Amino acid sequence: MNPAAKHKNPYPVNLLILVTLVGILLAVWYVTGYLNEKQDDQVTWYSASGCQLPQDTCLVKLEKPKQFTFTLHKAEPKPLETLPLSVELKGYSDAELENLQVEIDLQGRDMYMGYNRTPMEYQGFGRFTANPILSICTEDVMVWRASVLINNTGQEQSATDTHTTYGSYFDFTVKTN
Repeated sequence: MNPAAKHKNPYPVNLLILVTLVGILLAVWYVTGYLNEKQDDQVTWYSASGCQLPQDTCLVKLEKPKQFTFTLHKAEPKPLETLPLSVELKGYSDAELENLQVEIDLQGRDMYMGYNRTPMEYQGFGRFTANPILSICTEDVMVWRASVLINNTGQEQSATDTHTTYGSYFDFTVKTN
């Protein structure tokens, strides 16, 4: 028996491995681009008035006469503890409020902390509340970013409302010790 024939592989394994790796890389590239486009390009961001969380209530002016306030209801937020917060929408009709979904997205401003988006519950009279939990961090001091996302889930949108999602973001500091 010929020793060279014994080690010859009938399948082009190296080529299959290369094609598989290229396919995986293309899939990751596509999904990453799709998710970034989905999150960033379709959100209209409004700037907040100068506020220092958690001491202040932050005001964001939207399209006139609409605006909202954002409040952290905990003087010293800590990791792995609930963080009571509220958003109050003003200038909306009752019908508009029924078609809105408000979410809070908590991320490390300078460090990826995983997916941490919480739907807020409508309490009536334009008030939404939630009690998300901050992730644990290895740093002694961590700057967090709370993004308030307001999604219009209704069928009808006004002619001036070209985006279905809008909001603002607010930074606050958390000390672990």
